[in-house]
Amino acid sequence: MNNINSRVGEIENNRFGTEMKIVKYDGYNDVTVEFQDEHHYRLHTTYTNFKRHQALNPYDRSVFGVGYLGEGNHSTGTSKKRTQEHRVWRGMLERCYSEKYKEDNKSYYGIATVCDEWKCFQKFAEWYNNNKYEVDGRLHLDKDILYPENKIYSPQTCLLVPQRINMLFMTRPNKSGLPNGVRKESKGTFSAVYNGKNLGKFDSIKDAETAHYKAKLEAIKQVAEEYKEIIPQKVYDALINWS
Repeated sequence: MNNINSRVGEIENNRFGTEMKIVKYDGYNDVTVEFQDEHHYRLHTTYTNFKRHQALNPYDRSVFGVGYLGEGNHSTGTSKKRTQEHRVWRGMLERCYSEKYKEDNKSYYGIATVCDEWKCFQKFAEWYNNNKYEVDGRLHLDKDILYPENKIYSPQTCLLVPQRINMLFMTRPNKSGLPNGVRKESKGTFSAVYNGKNLGKFDSIKDAETAHYKAKLEAIKQVAEEYKEIIPQKVYDALINWS
């Protein structure tokens, strides 16, 4: 009994650096630890996991240094098959906070951040499940339709949309330095291209850019009508009013 009592109060750090303390010890495989952060989460674990720093706190910033699982009913799935909401959440954090990902894709994604609320998986999953709907294929998380050039993922700025709609708003920087969809031609003229279709030649960059914009706007409204009976009214309205 003395040996058991002596283990209460032992302190270790888990692999994410969070201090944890044994607050109850009823045997080698019956240990309760309390994490010494502002949440004071208690976890039932084993003494082996405690000593090997493997007891995990749901408030550890375990995903790209910023994301944490939190407490709640939303499952992440298994290591072999994650839930869709977890895959979308992790992908969002990767785009914003993975140094390797940003280095490989900096010309495409630019700089984006995630609001504090959505750094918690449980909060994101709640929003995802309240906003998802049935479509052919996967739903994509879009941050640009409601607010063009938006750089923050949040409940106020994002929509779930079919992949085809999301692709309408994905643009890559023009290596020539010209606006998207504009090319320099010979004799000082410029051409406009949208979705592989040549829109003609123009005397100025502004005219070519305007032609590209009008073609994109028409395509967005056309797709909005095609999906009108499938997408939520909020998504339809955002597409129709996009400018």
